[in-house]
Amino acid sequence: MTDTPNSADQASAASVLQAILDTTVDGLITIDARGRIIAFNKACERIFGYAADEVRGRNVSCMMPEPYHDEHDGYLERYHNGGEARIIGKGREVRGLRKDGSTFPLDLAVAKVEVDGHVLYSGIVRDITERKQAEAKILLQNEELGRFAFMASHDLKEPLRSIEAFAEILSLDYADKLDAEGQNYLEILMSSASRLRAVVNDVLEYSRLDTDLGSAEEFDAGKVLKQLRDELRDQLEQTGGQVTMEELPVLRGDRVRFYRLLQNLISNALKYCPPERQPEVHVSAALHNDFWQFRVQDNGIGIDPEYYSVIFEMFKRLHTRDTYSGTGIGLAICRRIVENWEGEIWIEAAPENGSVFCFTFPATTGMISGEGT
Repeated sequence: MTDTPNSADQASAASVLQAILDTTVDGLITIDARGRIIAFNKACERIFGYAADEVRGRNVSCMMPEPYHDEHDGYLERYHNGGEARIIGKGREVRGLRKDGSTFPLDLAVAKVEVDGHVLYSGIVRDITERKQAEAKILLQNEELGRFAFMASHDLKEPLRSIEAFAEILSLDYADKLDAEGQNYLEILMSSASRLRAVVNDVLEYSRLDTDLGSAEEFDAGKVLKQLRDELRDQLEQTGGQVTMEELPVLRGDRVRFYRLLQNLISNALKYCPPERQPEVHVSAALHNDFWQFRVQDNGIGIDPEYYSVIFEMFKRLHTRDTYSGTGIGLAICRRIVENWEGEIWIEAAPENGSVFCFTFPATTGMISGEGT
């Protein structure tokens, strides 16, 4: 008996498909409605240490450590009975169990497939051991760097106090004995000490952001902004500037960090404004899915789009200190604050001129405070 052209084509297509499955980087497991393994490609053999013949027909839970092993059959039963599907069509991180008994992290994505009236489940798995090790190494390095920054900045405070103290003594007791050049040197010394203190303080704050976490509380974002505006009253009067706002939400989180974030963004907006222009800052918020999206818009000098991706880096300055003062750490602090509550921060161009700094905050409530203007 010979194959018909149609059956030969089908056999060829099946052979090609099997070759593709066996050479793919990711593991592919197919199980039936009872959890029994039907297909197990070469990548799965490498990942789990089993040959396909060793696991075909066995329950897929044999490759799951506790508590996944005992929960698996119950999950399948609940899904068939009630349609509960926590992972169908979704990706997640789980742990796998190799033949040698070792466990490892893996990414798993499961899809439901119906073939000739039978329900099958196809799982794509990827061993992420190296990725998790790299992430752990980066976290450790960041922790070590944070401790170094904290210790170095803390240890700098004592000699800095001495420099400032002796500079003040020179200024009070010996300034009249110095010639013009000596007085100029003294002014440079005092200015440099002041800049160094600002840098030390900012580095200390940045290094503490991941460890010195405040307690969560419910607070009114509008009232926080009004408090900040009151504290900036002198600067606003001197520049003729104004800070306005729309109705802002009630939030739950670290009120102090939220205040510090707005303080940095609004202070920058007031500082980076041409002297011939009266600064205008407007703050608004809108609900987007599970986050409030805040917008802090100014009419300042703006930022070239080519710097949007680097402006939040440590010590990144776009202007000389003679033009605009600062440590180059403020926006890095803003980014770290936002990332600590799992939000995002970015910059956009304002409609006419200036910049719009946007950030997100988890929305535990959709309530608007009523604080505006």
